[in-house]
Amino acid sequence: MLEFNFTPQHRQQLNEYIALRDSAMPLSAVQGYLFALICGPDATEVEQWLAQVSGNDLAMDETIVFSYMALHHQISEQVFSGCYQLPCSGEVDYGDRHLWSVGFVHGTSSYFEPLLTSNKVSSEFKEALQMATEQLAFFSLEHEQVAAYCASHDCDEALFVHQQGELAQEFAQGYAQLIETVALESGLYDEEEGF
Repeated sequence: MLEFNFTPQHRQQLNEYIALRDSAMPLSAVQGYLFALICGPDATEVEQWLAQVSGNDLAMDETIVFSYMALHHQISEQVFSGCYQLPCSGEVDYGDRHLWSVGFVHGTSSYFEPLLTSNKVSSEFKEALQMATEQLAFFSLEHEQVAAYCASHDCDEALFVHQQGELAQEFAQGYAQLIETVALESGLYDEEEGF
């Protein structure tokens, strides 16, 4: 029987694999990317997202495939039970937050614009979609940009980053539901296509 709980051993296997493969996404970016795909309205085949996260590794060992699938399963479980926790919450390096947001932006690239520009979506939902997506993508900004903003506005950088992380966590909780609602209202998707 396949083990679909994402264990420390899976994490270690992926970190070792990624360290040896320059074209593979860093693990924090994979987490953001998979979160965006799982929340999204498009069904994405396993082969498609594996190719993206691995840099098109056609000879990936099956233990690495299972580790990626366990991570995907864990994120799916958290998203659909309403208890998703950003892996980069708490006291972490800005780089991990940055990578998660970069992965998230990459994952939303296929559906964000079409949903936002649909003339069937109400302005209220468009505003909610834009606000939530921008907050989750906030850390895709380079650290220097955030530091410069804090310096020019005379605010404490550590506190500002902490507050932005807390806001992102709040938006992450309901992001899948928001995407589902907007996608159905847009007329671009229907319940038979995955909702």
